[in-house]
Amino acid sequence: MNPNRLLPALPVLLATAVLAFGAFALPARAEIASVKDALKEISYGKADAPVLIYGFESLSCPHCRDFHVGAWPKIKKTYVDTGKVRFVLRDFPHNGQGFLGIMTARCLGPARAKGMVEILFANQAQWAFLGRDKFYEALGRYARLGGLSEADFKACLDSEGIVKGIRDSINEATSRYKITSVPSFLIGTKKQIDSGAAQRLDGAQPFETFGRIIEEALAAAGRK
Repeated sequence: MNPNRLLPALPVLLATAVLAFGAFALPARAEIASVKDALKEISYGKADAPVLIYGFESLSCPHCRDFHVGAWPKIKKTYVDTGKVRFVLRDFPHNGQGFLGIMTARCLGPARAKGMVEILFANQAQWAFLGRDKFYEALGRYARLGGLSEADFKACLDSEGIVKGIRDSINEATSRYKITSVPSFLIGTKKQIDSGAAQRLDGAQPFETFGRIIEEALAAAGRK
């Protein structure tokens, strides 16, 4: 599915979401991030890690969830936490639910967004596949769990700047990296990714498949 087809419907989705959350007001525990902070990179690992992984994902994609509860914990423990790999989440929402989900995470700012991403993946069935009213209600509960007040959550969903930033991410993924589905991963050194020479994986592959490609990239970086 081409996510760009869903973008014209976003204003209607956003307006409906704002109305749906009108009955849920709790004291603010965290302010909404500025557009600049909201669009900062969501990444894991050392900035100077020899191998880089771009993960193009949608929070409402079942196969993306399979990756996050399957191979990802092992990749993080074996390669990210040891300083060998830096993983960057690249926004590629494939439907309206995924778009609003990543908006909600990004409105918390880059540090707290990582926790919300993991929560929304782990509990995907509890929000992403519900009917329209129940979906907005459930996402609102997670937003409040993350610390957003009702007013800030409404402002988040109404942010044209964040919508544009996510749309730009989709456009870059399709035009520069030729991404057409989620999840998709580019694995290599920074130079390999920038030059188009990185290895690509599509789908929720097992840890062993990721490990083989990461080891090849480490060798190419002289860090075997």
